[in-house]
Amino acid sequence: MNVSEVTDPVGHLAEWIESARRRGESDAHAATLATVDPAFVRPSVRTVYVQIDGDALVFFVNTRSGKGQQLRWHPHAALCFFWRGLQQQVNVEGVVDLLDDEAADRLWAQRSHESTLVARSSEQHAVFGDLDAFHARLEQEHDTYSFHRAPRPDNWLGYRLSPTRLEFWATGWHRARPRYLFERAPGGGWQSAVQEP
Repeated sequence: MNVSEVTDPVGHLAEWIESARRRGESDAHAATLATVDPAFVRPSVRTVYVQIDGDALVFFVNTRSGKGQQLRWHPHAALCFFWRGLQQQVNVEGVVDLLDDEAADRLWAQRSHESTLVARSSEQHAVFGDLDAFHARLEQEHDTYSFHRAPRPDNWLGYRLSPTRLEFWATGWHRARPRYLFERAPGGGWQSAVQEP
């Protein structure tokens, strides 16, 4: 990887994701999302599925969940893609804002039918969940939307992460992988550097 030839690191990330998918990584679009609580004391992580949209990364969040609340309090987040079979990873940091309803509906339409039903049935904000109640809700969703697409619930919103920093970890033996760093320049564009493993 020649950082001087990469003018669009987000597009380069899209190429890595597609390459990982072609090479057998079953969840090539999955990334670990990191957020923090309003007091900036406790970090929190979970996995989300990410799509590339122009120069941004987009994903869904249940606004009633912990991550949804944390993004409302502090609209900064980080994502980590890790493709175990390739021993590659990309870390992304940036500012997060909400997608409008039209864009969120387009993103929702890309989800599998089963995924939309599970999302509609889940009450992620519940402190003590009731699995029997969840399965009953899921069965009801299956009955209601067995022949047509389930609409996006109001509490499932799309978020856009606009990267300010990307770090590519290339393949290497025994963690001897160079890191390729891209940071958003104050006047626009990207500054790049190669770092030691």
